Amino acid sequence: MLRVIPVATFGRSIRSQPSLASIFTWRTNPTSTLIVLPLSIPLLSLFNMDKSVPVEKSAVGSSQILSESSAPVECSAADALSKDVITSPASTSTAQSAAEGKEEPKLSKNQLKKKRRYEKAVEMKRRRKAQKREQKRARALAAGRDLDEERRIQEQNEASGEGRRRREEKWLAKMEEAKSRFRIAIDCSFEEQMTPKEINSLAQQIRYCYAANKRSPNPCFISISSLSGVTFEHLNKVCGFPEQWISRAFSFSDKPLVEMHTEERSKLVYLTSDSDNTLEHLDDGKIYIIGGIVDRNRLKHATLNRAKELGVETARLPISQHLKLFSTPVLTTNHIFEVLLEYRKNNNDWKQAMLSVMPKRKDIKEIEGGESKDGRIDNDSDA
Repeated sequence: MLRVIPVATFGRSIRSQPSLASIFTWRTNPTSTLIVLPLSIPLLSLFNMDKSVPVEKSAVGSSQILSESSAPVECSAADALSKDVITSPASTSTAQSAAEGKEEPKLSKNQLKKKRRYEKAVEMKRRRKAQKREQKRARALAAGRDLDEERRIQEQNEASGEGRRRREEKWLAKMEEAKSRFRIAIDCSFEEQMTPKEINSLAQQIRYCYAANKRSPNPCFISISSLSGVTFEHLNKVCGFPEQWISRAFSFSDKPLVEMHTEERSKLVYLTSDSDNTLEHLDDGKIYIIGGIVDRNRLKHATLNRAKELGVETARLPISQHLKLFSTPVLTTNHIFEVLLEYRKNNNDWKQAMLSVMPKRKDIKEIEGGESKDGRIDNDSDA
């Protein structure tokens, strides 16, 4: 008895196929035979039958059928599943779906629209990146630079390790200057009060802080306290964390803030928008604490209460004295961090420091003098 496997999709009637009949292929020894199932037999019923189904060759012309005899061939469903399939090139993908017992998924109209939008966005990003690359190259050529020679020297330095050695020397020189500069700490003790989405946002903001400090001409030492749980798991997935981060003025601990800075408790200043003290300038002998919290402004006075609990000094950034924000006044952890870095870069100018960091969506208006009439601006990271 010959055994067959259908090339068509499981569960569909042969009447729904565009051709006159579904072609079945099976392997025999020594030859292979091509059989055509009559149009009147549904494919689903073939696999549900307990008895054999006669297969005739009358549905298609004799030139399309290679048969060992002109007599009908019988095959059972149990036998049909016991051998491999030899499919035609035109029906390879369909045969694979049939062999797996499932149909290829069909996308809805909304899914197709989303797919097209995504593909368009990817293509636009690729074009934009290529355009920026060409513009950069054109500027370099206009400046009289020999790009081929620069590339050769770069590859030579990478091969010899000279480039890495120079970067390390440059970074160590920056760190010597940072030893006499203020430090920044991020308190991550609010994890239990945040949602998984907010925790993920906080981990991303910590990454932004590290990147901003690494590329800054005036970096400072960063310490993260109470770093554990889900926040640590997110950061631990980042390539180079924590080994490479530690070599770049970064330290962390799962201990609370005060335990991490036991001998420097008098130097701690907690930055919170609810404080009555305005931070007029940055003291190089202080450690400024940023609340590592992302709460969409749900947790009122969270950082102030935390500072009172620890018994440390508090202060707020002088945003309302220099800027007026018409959108949400909430700043993220990395925005506050970058404002502190830019303060020194802009010669201790708060206004220029905040303007260089604030996102455009804040709809910022400068204040030439005096306090903003809209009330105190929230500068905390309770975002």
